[in-house]
Amino acid sequence: MIKKEDGFSNERYITYPIKKYLTDGDHPLVNDVYPTEMGYYPNALYHYKERLTGVDECILLYCVDGQGHVEIDSKHFDLRKHDCLCIPPQTAHRYFADEENPWSIFWIHFSLPDFKLYPIMGNKIEIVTEERYSLVEKHFINLFSICEKEYSLENTIYISKLLQLILSEICFLKDYQETNQQNILLSKAIHYMNNNLSRPITLTDISDHLEISSSYLSSIFNKYYDQGPIEYLISLRIEQACRYLRISNMKNYEIAKKVGYEDAYYFSRLFKSRTGLSPKAYKHSISN
Repeated sequence: MIKKEDGFSNERYITYPIKKYLTDGDHPLVNDVYPTEMGYYPNALYHYKERLTGVDECILLYCVDGQGHVEIDSKHFDLRKHDCLCIPPQTAHRYFADEENPWSIFWIHFSLPDFKLYPIMGNKIEIVTEERYSLVEKHFINLFSICEKEYSLENTIYISKLLQLILSEICFLKDYQETNQQNILLSKAIHYMNNNLSRPITLTDISDHLEISSSYLSSIFNKYYDQGPIEYLISLRIEQACRYLRISNMKNYEIAKKVGYEDAYYFSRLFKSRTGLSPKAYKHSISN
């Protein structure tokens, strides 16, 4: 596997020696919250970074496009477009671009004494709406711009506040259109399920079709239906099987295939667990 830590076409990299501009110790408007280095790596094929003992700073990763993968201790995360994740200080980790769809990524190393108060630490946050991720990306670009200007106490204070704003927007700003967006995603997911009842589709198939993560799709279904997407899909299949039993003379194995199950015995057990009756008993009950 080819591995590159940097050296990508059109990349940007900045270090900010911030302590030089706090000559009397920490400033009350900075309070040890500041970036130390940051970068933007576009289309970063073979990007790879591994630190067995971590670093002293927090590391914020924001995927602008494509896909990458992050491992923190024993946890694995897939980062797609508009996903964010923060690696806590002194935490073993590695991250790398997907080989088939390499990410474009913003990253920032920064000091943050109260990092445990931010829910992004050691977790992924998905930014859904265009309004919100456009705002976050605008502030990333602004942060780069200011860090490239004159080093001064005034700029240092502004940079500290802008970094805190970015973190707050990622962690605490709600998607104003989130409910509507989630309803749209639910409708599209259910439409896809109904159009593919005869195929053995998976959770990944559905989430890939919607271009969102499986975890986010599951969270939406659990929020609105108190069950995951696959449980909901099974319910649709059993409902369709009931319709076939009511209006057709198809055999049990034929109905099983029609609703996505090659194994007729498995289908019968699943049908009984959901309805309390075997397909044969259900057919008999509605004919009397």
